[in-house]
Amino acid sequence: MAGRIPRSFIDELMTRIDIVDLIDSYVSLRKIGRNYTACCPFHTEKTPSFTVSQEKQFYYCFGCGAHGSAIGFLMEHARLNFLEAVHELASRAGMAVVYEQGTAPTSIAAFDDLYQIMAEAAQYYRQQLRQSQTAINYLKKRGLTGEIARDYGLGYAPPGWDNLLKTLGTNSDMRARLLKTGLIKQNESGHRYDRFRDRIMFPILDQRGRVIAFGGRKLSESEHEPKYLNSPETPLFQKGNELYGWYSARKTRPLQNIIVVEGYMDVIALAQFGISNAIATLGTATSIKHLNRLFRNVPEIIFCFDGDEAGKKAAWRALEIALPLLQEGRQIRFIFLPQGNDPDNLVRREGAQSFNNHLARATPLSKFLFNTLTQQVDMASLDGRARLVELAKPLLKPLPIGPYRDLMLQKLSELSGVNFNHLTRLIQGEIPKQTTVKRTIRKTIESTRELSLVDQAIIYLLHKPALSLKIEQHYHEQLSKLNKPNIKLLLKIIELSKENPHLKLGALCEHWRGTEYEQTINYLATPDFIEKQINIDDEFFGAINLLYKDYVVQRNAFLMQKSPNLTAVEKQELQSLYKYHGAKQ
Repeated sequence: MAGRIPRSFIDELMTRIDIVDLIDSYVSLRKIGRNYTACCPFHTEKTPSFTVSQEKQFYYCFGCGAHGSAIGFLMEHARLNFLEAVHELASRAGMAVVYEQGTAPTSIAAFDDLYQIMAEAAQYYRQQLRQSQTAINYLKKRGLTGEIARDYGLGYAPPGWDNLLKTLGTNSDMRARLLKTGLIKQNESGHRYDRFRDRIMFPILDQRGRVIAFGGRKLSESEHEPKYLNSPETPLFQKGNELYGWYSARKTRPLQNIIVVEGYMDVIALAQFGISNAIATLGTATSIKHLNRLFRNVPEIIFCFDGDEAGKKAAWRALEIALPLLQEGRQIRFIFLPQGNDPDNLVRREGAQSFNNHLARATPLSKFLFNTLTQQVDMASLDGRARLVELAKPLLKPLPIGPYRDLMLQKLSELSGVNFNHLTRLIQGEIPKQTTVKRTIRKTIESTRELSLVDQAIIYLLHKPALSLKIEQHYHEQLSKLNKPNIKLLLKIIELSKENPHLKLGALCEHWRGTEYEQTINYLATPDFIEKQINIDDEFFGAINLLYKDYVVQRNAFLMQKSPNLTAVEKQELQSLYKYHGAKQ
C-alpha cells in the first residue's frame, strides 16, 4: 500500500493539508472553542459528537469511535482506497505524487485513463444531444427543461454502429480503453461497435462526481431491444454498489432523508420540481451495501413504489433486507403510489406539494410488515394468530436488540395474544449480536491508569509531539535497552518527532499505516485516554522518569548477575546506578 510511496512524501503531504477544510467540504463544521464539531457522518445522531482538531489534524467521534487523519477520512467517508486518497489530497495541495520506483502503479494510471475516457464520452454524448432535434423533442415531451438536462449531464448516443468508436477510438490504446469501460462491444469475429445507439444517455457518477457508467433509454420502438440499457460491470462500475443521483442528492442541505425510486426519470423529474433527495438503484434490488451507505448519511429512508403487485413485492424485498439494520435512530417508510403512476408522471401532473403529501403519509415499516402478515392469516381464529407468530418469527429475529425490537415484539404480542415474555423467548432463540456502526476502534477503552507506562508515554507524545525535543539523548539510549512491550515504538515516535517537529497527530498516525505498529498507534491515538484537566507535560515526563527507574532496576539486576566478571566500564556503570538508586530512596 504505502510501500510504493515514500513515507517522507506522506509526512510532507500531511503538513500541506488542513483537515478542517477537507472535512468541511463534505460535512458542515461549526467551530466551538479550539475544535470544530458536527453530527457524525459515520453514524446517525441528533447531538453532535464528531470533533475535528485543527491543532492535531485529527478527527474523532465520541459517539461511535470513528477517528483518523485526512487520508483516513477520505478512505472511510468517500470510500477511496489509500492510493486514491493520497492522489486526491495531493491534487488539493498542488503536489505531484512521488513513487519509490519513479512511476505510478499500473492500477492507478489505468484507472486515471478510464476515468478520462468516460469523461470524454460524456462530453461527446452531450454534444450529440445539442445537435439532435429528435432527442431534444423527446426530452421536451417528457417535460424536462434544458436546465435539468444540463445539471444531470444528459446526452444522446446517435444511431449507427460505430459513431463513438470512430470519434474516440483514434488508436489501438484508446479502443482498448473503450472496450474496458464497456462503451463498445466486440463480437466473436472480433468486430467492435458502440454499445449505446439511438438512446438518451444518463451518466452515472461516483461519490466524487466522476462518470463511471451510463444508462441509455431507447428512442425507437424496437421490441427486440430493452427500453433501458446500463453499462456492464467494469473496473470502475459495480452496479450493486452504486446509486443513481447520489452525488447530487448529497449536496442537499440539510439532508434529512433519502427517497429511493425506481428509475432515472423519476430522480430527474423530482429534482426538477425541487425534490433533490431522490436516488435510484441501477437495475438491481436494494442491497445491504446500498442501505448501509445511505444510513451513514441520513436517519430515514423512504421507498417509493408503484401500488401494483410488482411494487409491493419490491417493497417487501426491501423490508427483508432492511430489518437487520434497524438499530436505534434509523427509520424506513414506504410510499405506494396509485396504480399506473410513478414519481415522474405524478409530480408533473399534480406538482411537488402533492408528492410531498404522499411523503408525509408514507407507511412506517412496522405497519407495512404487520398489515401484510395479518392479511395472510385468519386473525379471528387461534390457528390464524399462531400462524401470524410463525410468519413474523424469521422477520423479527434479525432485528438489533433495542427499543425498536421490543416495540415490534410488543405489537406482535397484542395482535397474537401471546404473552410478551414468552413471545420474546420464542422468537429470540439465540440472541443476535447488536448491530452497530463498524469502526476499527470501539469505545471499550480503559483509563490511562490501566495502561502500561510505555503506552501512557506514547499517548501523551502523540497528542503533543513537541515533547520529544526535550528528551535527552542519554535517556533515549538507555530506554532502548529496556525490555518492555511497545518500547521500540515509543523510541521511534521520539526519533520521528525530533526530526520532523512540525508533524501533528494525524501525520504520526499515517506514518505507520501498513506497518506492524498501525493497530497500536490507532488504538492509542483516541482522545478518550486524555483526561481534560491533566498537564500533559508533567504526565509525559513522569512516565519517562518511571521508565528510566525501571531501566535502572533492570540494568542493575543484569550487572549484579554478571558480577564478578564485569568489565571496567560495567563496574563504573554499576557504581553510577547505585548512586542513582540511592538518591531516589
